[in-house]
Amino acid sequence: MINSTFDGLQNGNHPIRSSEGTGGTYFMQDSTGMEYVSVFKPMDEEPMAVNNPRGLPVSSNGEGLKRGTKVGEGAFREVAAYVLDHPKAGRRLVSGEAIGFAGVPPTAMVKCLHKAFNNPEGYDCSSNHFKIGSLQVFMNNDGNCEDLGPGAFSVEEVHKITVLDIRMANADRHAGNILFKREASGKTLLIPIDHGYCLPEKVNCIFAAT
Repeated sequence: MINSTFDGLQNGNHPIRSSEGTGGTYFMQDSTGMEYVSVFKPMDEEPMAVNNPRGLPVSSNGEGLKRGTKVGEGAFREVAAYVLDHPKAGRRLVSGEAIGFAGVPPTAMVKCLHKAFNNPEGYDCSSNHFKIGSLQVFMNNDGNCEDLGPGAFSVEEVHKITVLDIRMANADRHAGNILFKREASGKTLLIPIDHGYCLPEKVNCIFAAT
């Protein structure tokens, strides 16, 4: 993933900013410029961060959009979700790109420099403009779950994401951040993404009396 992303940048294939979401999200291209290979999310472009490209106000107290999260920590949470999503065979013994039980795409922390990123105060090719953030493998897909009804998903696929979200206390799961991929066998595979609001420092627990 990292090598393919680097090759794409070396060949002059610019990061492409996504039109969706509340933060800066960039699709990174391969060496040919014909395929996306990864997705980069800079920490300083997260929602309510200083260089957020969506015009959101800067957080006054450091708290993120979700209670119990801090601005600029979303990238760490993205990586943590992948690390803690263990493969069925057990924990990863070494770093790698093995897919875990819930299918969180391989994710790593990286440092990247490019003029296509959001730099409101100007850009020059120096260490002052390096961006630190999460880099995640781009998963080929057929859309997100907003495009389908729940009847299209198997119980097993729904349960794997439910288990992940309970373990991570994920505060931001919705149909738009679950991708789907139709396999040749006819099975619809669900792919969970966007875990910047998992593992909050505090949560609100509400229980209804019956």
